[in-house]
Amino acid sequence: MRLAKFVPILLFAVVLCVGCGPKKPDGVPTLFPTTVTIVKSGTPVANANVIFVAGEGTASGSWSVSGITDATGVAKIETSQGDWKAPGAPEGEYKFYITKLAQIEEPEQPADIETNEEAKKNYFAERLKRLEEASKEIPKSLTSTDTSDLSITVASGTGGAETVDVDQYK
Repeated sequence: MRLAKFVPILLFAVVLCVGCGPKKPDGVPTLFPTTVTIVKSGTPVANANVIFVAGEGTASGSWSVSGITDATGVAKIETSQGDWKAPGAPEGEYKFYITKLAQIEEPEQPADIETNEEAKKNYFAERLKRLEEASKEIPKSLTSTDTSDLSITVASGTGGAETVDVDQYK
């Protein structure tokens, strides 16, 4: 009997939540599945940002189109605006570029780093060397819209897919 009293309340709560969450903003066109795969010498590049810039004649607005590569090097492209995001990209031609925050294994910090200037200098020199090496994973020519010549076509119904081997670029 007690359960019968809560069923209508539970049902009402479920109905209210069906409409919860950000709704698709006005003006965002239909989205199509799109992926970009990033590899270096055939090895997947994880945690790289792939950012699309709409080409001439491609719908553009206050939304962004981008993705982050997973452990297999695949970025599933999403379109977003504010709190709203959905998988896929609008149909059209895009130029894209790739960025990646350099990640390193930190060198062992000397115990006397605060008092030994030479140890401190050597520690930071080693850290800088590791950062510089890690930042070479994505060639500078691919890291901005001004220098990247990467492009992709997202077609109605089929979406788009592209694979980039960063070793082919300087």
